[in-house]
Amino acid sequence: MTDAHAIEQVVRHWALCRDTRQWEGLRRCYAPGASVKTTWMVGSADDFIAASIKGADNPNAPQSLHSIGASSIEVLGDKALAETRMVLMLRAPLDGVEVDITAWGRFLDFFVRHQGRWCIQQRHPIHEKDRVDPVDPAAVIKLDAARLARLPKAYRHITYMQSLQGATITPDLVQHNSPEQALLYQAAQDWLRG
Repeated sequence: MTDAHAIEQVVRHWALCRDTRQWEGLRRCYAPGASVKTTWMVGSADDFIAASIKGADNPNAPQSLHSIGASSIEVLGDKALAETRMVLMLRAPLDGVEVDITAWGRFLDFFVRHQGRWCIQQRHPIHEKDRVDPVDPAAVIKLDAARLARLPKAYRHITYMQSLQGATITPDLVQHNSPEQALLYQAAQDWLRG
């Protein structure tokens, strides 16, 4: 198996383990001291896993599914960068109406080789766009336009729902084709070659 194939397998394994509550498998995807950014937290991989476990125990928590697409992988020694297309699909109640929220984006993962295997050291999401749809096409959802406008454009619908459920929203995640994306790409290259 090539390094690129092994890294791609970790990205895919991460999604399956996260969505199917295979917590030890999810833990093995990360290097010690790994960091994670999401719409609802910035912190360590350990904190992310603990919060995911807690959320899974909540019967009102959204049902999530991560669909993983193509990856672009650059390996340099014991470091690598993997940028992977993903679609996050959530089903949750929103003001009494069951909705599907779909968010498109990419993961930019900083990988390290740890004890002979590839692991995620840092995960940075890049958000492209999202939308919300009622599960029942006849249902009507009414969003607070002012609240929605205050949220980041590329991931406003998912964070609208999350904020109503009490989550603290990460307001400064990288959005597609933004100056922040260019800065993240440069930081990634500096890390890889540093």
